[in-house]
Amino acid sequence: MAHPRELEAARRRFLARGRGAVDPGPVRPAVLASWQRARAAGVDTDRLVAPFTGLDRGPAVVAAESVVDAVHARHPELDATVLVVDRDGVVQVRRDGDAALGELLDAVRLAPGHRHAEDAVGTTAATLALHEGCALAVEGSEHLHPALGVLAAAAAPVGGLAVVVVRHAADGADRDLPFARALAREVAEQDRVRRRGRVLAVHDALAAAAAGGAAWTLATDGEQVVFGAGVRRLPPGDQQALADLAVAGLALGRAADPARVDLPSGACAEVDLQDVRHDGALVGCVLAAGPAVDEHAWRDAEARRRQGSHVAPTARRDFAADLRDERGPAERSQAEARVRANRDLLTPSLRARSELVANLAQRRHQVLVGEAGVGKCTLAVEHFGRLHRDGAVTVLDADPADGARATEAVAGLAERAPTRPHLVVLRGLAHLTPLSARRLDESLRLLLARSATVAAVACLDTTSVDASRPYGLLLRHFHETVRVPALRHRADELGDIAQAILRAMGGGRSLRLSHQVVRVLEGYAWPGNISELEDVLRYVVARKPVGVVQAPDLPALCFTRRAPRLSMLETAQADAIIQALYEARGNRYRAAALLGIARSSLYRKIDAFGISYIA
Repeated sequence: MAHPRELEAARRRFLARGRGAVDPGPVRPAVLASWQRARAAGVDTDRLVAPFTGLDRGPAVVAAESVVDAVHARHPELDATVLVVDRDGVVQVRRDGDAALGELLDAVRLAPGHRHAEDAVGTTAATLALHEGCALAVEGSEHLHPALGVLAAAAAPVGGLAVVVVRHAADGADRDLPFARALAREVAEQDRVRRRGRVLAVHDALAAAAAGGAAWTLATDGEQVVFGAGVRRLPPGDQQALADLAVAGLALGRAADPARVDLPSGACAEVDLQDVRHDGALVGCVLAAGPAVDEHAWRDAEARRRQGSHVAPTARRDFAADLRDERGPAERSQAEARVRANRDLLTPSLRARSELVANLAQRRHQVLVGEAGVGKCTLAVEHFGRLHRDGAVTVLDADPADGARATEAVAGLAERAPTRPHLVVLRGLAHLTPLSARRLDESLRLLLARSATVAAVACLDTTSVDASRPYGLLLRHFHETVRVPALRHRADELGDIAQAILRAMGGGRSLRLSHQVVRVLEGYAWPGNISELEDVLRYVVARKPVGVVQAPDLPALCFTRRAPRLSMLETAQADAIIQALYEARGNRYRAAALLGIARSSLYRKIDAFGISYIA
């Protein structure tokens, strides 16, 4: 290890004149290469930028946390801080052994939820260990950013995480390398035990579903799908449809009520999804299904599900209506098919997410189409991360400024074909020139041919795909097209979206939206989609750091009244609602049942479309 004065001088020469001014002697090659990567990424060494991105409580992080929690109890003399950092550089767990050292870490934002990646703060022990794949120590001035020069850290990689032992620079970190390796081995063993428990929990749940009499059973943990004997006798298309339902249910984190599903073979199945939990965490999903034959049992279950408070005036319910139903099986089947079609029409966001998740789980390359700012890239990255906790993500911009860099990045991935799940997101394809499209097409063809673990997603900021544009050359690589609806079509989840953005911006502060504010947000048209919503919430956070956000805290634009101009989708939704209200004679309870949606969703859409009716 070079003398600290030599390291500091070499770091200053590098910042002033680049790599050519640094002799290879004082600085280790791995550290010098990290400096170069950080410089190419544009790291600002004048101020520390460690953004708050939130925590991801994946199974591996939970296993690591259980090990780190016990470190200071077993070693009370340990005056160092132990961290767990993920592959993106986000600090997931931190346990302090010294209060003064904890204050230093707070000052440089080395705290849970903050991102200390190489392209954000420069060289760190965690990012260097994950990049090199072995345990490494980074001392004082080896950190490129001056603010981190007061620290010394030893890190050991384990899967997609790094276990880091941090001390003051004066104490050194080389002596902590064996300790970091030992902690990494403990984390790996704990993760193996927990992973085995999760797998057994999924298999036990599958066996219980089969013992319960379900004709078709399958289970998934997000990585693998296990088919029961009955499912294996179905046509391949039906097997794929049921597997997609299970994977989508797991990724979306919701156990659905029993529902009817049309299978590709033409059959109709009654499907029930059940969550599988292990140690309190969601680890899998079990699907139990069978042919839809018992009409009365199904209607009874639906009636029980729909029972609740009557917000709107309704007529007295006739519980003997099913007994006097004189419709034949064909008419009942048509009515149920219309309910399913209306449900898909009125919940475009849920349908888009289910299709996206199913395609990612089966490695089907897809094109996400939608207006600019609807969060297509964020949606793909978020759900890929839920499906593949140890996966990697590469986001590339193919616009005129970075088109050549995107092609080089795809070619580089093709040369070293990824062996673990990898998501490649291509943005800005609408700006491709014919020449750049041909180059990107060749690189993408090689990548997808050489690696079966890569899932490619193309994001188009358009409402429809135009194959005559230069990017049309790339469409042959993509199997599916998923349309992501604009924010104005997602009123049912707008409150949840806004609250999630608010939590990320608040940095852990107590700040939430009142019901009145959510109603105001739902009534706005959001021409700028998610980007405009983020701007509005950024305005709110700057003026109200804590507490409950009320309507006066919103900017004036949220209260502007705009002339309603319905899109084709909105027109179709409004027509379906009007027809249902007509058939139900103004009874909103029955209209919601005919449409197959919740009453609260129906009320929001009636207000949004300005529908008037006679009760």
